Amino acid sequence: MEQASAMKKASVKSFMKKNISFAAFIILFVFFAITAQGKFLSGDNLLTIVGSSMDLLIIALGATFIILMGSIDLSCGSILSLCGVIAAMTLQATNNTVVAILAAIGISLVCYFVMGFAFTKMKVPSFIATLGMLSIARAVVTMISGGTVIMIPFESPFKQYIGLQPWLVIIGIAAFVIVLVIERYTLFGRYTRLIGGDEIVAKLSGIKVDKHKMMVFLFAGVMTALGGVVMASRIGSGSPAVGQGYELNVISAVVLGGTSQQGGIGGVKGTIIGALTLGMLANGLVLLGMPSEVQMLVKGAVLILAVFISMERTPNMVIR
Repeated sequence: MEQASAMKKASVKSFMKKNISFAAFIILFVFFAITAQGKFLSGDNLLTIVGSSMDLLIIALGATFIILMGSIDLSCGSILSLCGVIAAMTLQATNNTVVAILAAIGISLVCYFVMGFAFTKMKVPSFIATLGMLSIARAVVTMISGGTVIMIPFESPFKQYIGLQPWLVIIGIAAFVIVLVIERYTLFGRYTRLIGGDEIVAKLSGIKVDKHKMMVFLFAGVMTALGGVVMASRIGSGSPAVGQGYELNVISAVVLGGTSQQGGIGGVKGTIIGALTLGMLANGLVLLGMPSEVQMLVKGAVLILAVFISMERTPNMVIR
């Protein structure tokens, strides 16, 4: 009897570790449905949660590959702002949505190439390389914008076909499906997971590790640019003030989704749940009238608890 009880507890614990993001999503959903007095469950509010989470989801999809590789990206918030401002400025100059999107992707690729080069060739840790770019990108976006907000006309195709429902959700879900296929069914996804799991084994297997790391950074650069475009379109402007601290939301979405910060474990399937959970958490706390500092406190507590529950530990394990 005791053995059966112990096995049952172990089974429940294992299930919680593997499904912590989904469990957190369900618990928070039920909590806000009960406490928000009917406002939370309205169709408009649920659609708002999903729509406002799409830029976070898109950027977090790229960040998932970086973290899955065992690295980190602290620059995405600043580059998000830079991409939004570049897109808005290009749209004003050309009145062409495609050119504006390409301009955002171009500047993001330059930033991520510099970080990838510092990481792979100069052997600067990804934490330092991306932390440096955080400051550089924030300085650049402030200088080129003059510290002012660049408005995006509401009637422009850039706003109408990217920043409004149902296009917001369609773009986000399409990005998720494409990235999921890349992760599951391409060598790019498999190599990323292998490098994160054991880089020495990856090298011995014939994988050009540095080249692949650079490709992962460039891939994340494309996703960050797209996320920046979606956010700028959603809020109707490119602003140098946007994205401050946003990298913490991105990392939280990835880690809450079950991707290990040590690399090799997780994937984008959990990231979509993590992004929606954070979106729902922010929305629910606003409906409950919680001040911004309480929202930050709760987000931090949820992240720490999720990692505590989901992380595998061994007696001799060193936590860095």
